[in-house]
Amino acid sequence: MAERIAPQGKWAALARASAAGLKVFPLYGVAVLPGTPTPFHIFEPRYKALVKDALAGDRVVAVPALLHKADAQQLRPPLKPICGAGFIESEQEYPDGRYDIIVRGLARVRLVEELPPGAMYREWRAEILEERWPPAGAAALASQLEALRQLVYELSTRLPSESGAPQLAEAVAQMTDASAVVDLVGAAVVSDPESRQKVLEELDVARRLEYVVEEVAGVVLVLSRGKNPRV
Repeated sequence: MAERIAPQGKWAALARASAAGLKVFPLYGVAVLPGTPTPFHIFEPRYKALVKDALAGDRVVAVPALLHKADAQQLRPPLKPICGAGFIESEQEYPDGRYDIIVRGLARVRLVEELPPGAMYREWRAEILEERWPPAGAAALASQLEALRQLVYELSTRLPSESGAPQLAEAVAQMTDASAVVDLVGAAVVSDPESRQKVLEELDVARRLEYVVEEVAGVVLVLSRGKNPRV
């Protein structure tokens, strides 16, 4: 499963941060999936401080979803406990302290305990979550994985190259790790916030694969009817 293996240093940093306190950047409708890059524009003072501290340290952050969109301006709004954690892969700092960053997902985590306030941003102890595979292993998912590849290929024939669909089809054709393929396709194709959160929260690889197959099949069906889904 080489596609999913991050350098040991990043995994070690995530393990340490999860035990000591992950810096969390809560947003509504965002799900950072393992192995996938997500861009963010950072402009609020508390999150500029978070990014500055992360860049000076282990570069590890977690991005939990807000439980309610209306809570976005609260200082400590309720969060969905399962979220993506990753590392800041690249950054661009502006003179006024804003940042453009790309967070590369490393793992699914469960937020367990919020630390007492000690910074402008929130920190949580977290548990790194393990995936569940079928008893027969990855071989049991081969037919469903091939079905997903075929759907992504069909998607690529119905969308222009600037959509990224042809590049996605080429990437998944070369990947062998079912979990990595599902997360990559889910990040690229599943646009509804609740559906993306469902992909994130599903630890059973077989069920996650089945769900993403259904989602991509739905997009292909919409395209076949001459409509233009958001992908």
